[in-house]
Amino acid sequence: MTTPNSSGARALGINTYGYIWSTPAAQCVSELAALGYREFELVLNPPHLALDEFSADERRRFAAALAQQRVTVRSLNVPSLDHNLASPMRRMREYSVGLFIDSIDLAADLHATHLVVVPGRMSPLFPPARESREAWMRESLDPLVAHAEKRGVTLALKNVPFASFPDADSLGAFVRGYGSRALTVCYDAANAHFIGEAPAAGLRALGELVSLVHLSDTTRSAWRHDEIGLGDLRFDDLRAALDDIHFEGTCMLEIIAAEPQPAILRSHRALAALGFATPLEAQS
Repeated sequence: MTTPNSSGARALGINTYGYIWSTPAAQCVSELAALGYREFELVLNPPHLALDEFSADERRRFAAALAQQRVTVRSLNVPSLDHNLASPMRRMREYSVGLFIDSIDLAADLHATHLVVVPGRMSPLFPPARESREAWMRESLDPLVAHAEKRGVTLALKNVPFASFPDADSLGAFVRGYGSRALTVCYDAANAHFIGEAPAAGLRALGELVSLVHLSDTTRSAWRHDEIGLGDLRFDDLRAALDDIHFEGTCMLEIIAAEPQPAILRSHRALAALGFATPLEAQS
């Protein structure tokens, strides 16, 4: 569920963040595939999806099961609390690089084309100079980009409020300056809206760099990844911006809710009214 379908409606995939504490990835994918979803971003978070405890044989079996269900894992996503590629401490950067090397390998084993990367964590009280953030990120990314190219995986740096490059301008400048086709952008509309950035403007500024888009709702007073309609994000403007930049990547619903499946379906129905594909359950 990546590109617009024959009717021109833009299809949706599912990020599994809302399931990380409740449902194993294989079960989650099967349940959502039964509703018609065929493209996923799996979040690397035990017990949902392990990294170190996921053997080569288990990976092969999981990949085979995905293929049997005609499901694609488009991307993997490592939660941002477990690493810091832009830490001033070298040992933390080295640990984080190792974590992402292993995550690239898992992405390749599951035939995922992308790995979402949060570009470091900064203290909002007293962050380092931008030059330092860029230097640390470049040092961390050099081995990651080389390994990603070797394994056929594209890295997608994500805009996150506490990260080194939280907005479209700083993120776009860094990715363009790095200058690798293996480095792109995962643009999170809710994260942008929360920091005061208009997501439609952010998408237009990033343009061709955007390979993944995360969709959820929020306000600017509380950082959320709610179902569509519970915040005040303008998804009609965002939908127009996707067309303007000729986006052909994947739009992922990244909904966090106590009961994620009904929240996902309600969100999908809300977006269908704005030109996204109609949920399979509503088609006749």
